[in-house]
Amino acid sequence: MLRRIIRRLRTQVRKPASNTATATVTVSTAPPPEPDPVLDDEEEPLVNVEMDTGQLREWISADEAFTLVDIREPHELRLGYAADALLLRMNDIPNQLDELPSKNTRLVIYCAAGSRSFGVAHWLREQGWDDSWSLESGFHGVIEAGMEVARPGEGSD
Repeated sequence: MLRRIIRRLRTQVRKPASNTATATVTVSTAPPPEPDPVLDDEEEPLVNVEMDTGQLREWISADEAFTLVDIREPHELRLGYAADALLLRMNDIPNQLDELPSKNTRLVIYCAAGSRSFGVAHWLREQGWDDSWSLESGFHGVIEAGMEVARPGEGSD
């Protein structure tokens, strides 16, 4: 739709052939554009799925139950991961939904910086995990919250 508007503006504003700074504006008598079929008449309400490190700390101190889900790639896990996290690559999640806890479990999804987890949290909510959250600061937020960090090869990995 934006491209259509820009195209229409370009056809309405025509510069004269000379190199002067003036422009001639012609008014289009074309009918108004058709509604964009991609856009719905009603916009979906925005759903906040992001949480910050402070909220995670509150849940930890209040001993609230949640499951951490690390969606990073294996090479990213070399930096470490939350010791109790469920490790599922982002692209594998659609095929591994049975590895997630029940749909009434609160999930805190994190990646490296918070952008991938944002999309996954939204997608999981669409699949029925209504209490899915994206840790906006990613793995750094896990460290800031004081969670125990493990590395591949340590413990029972």
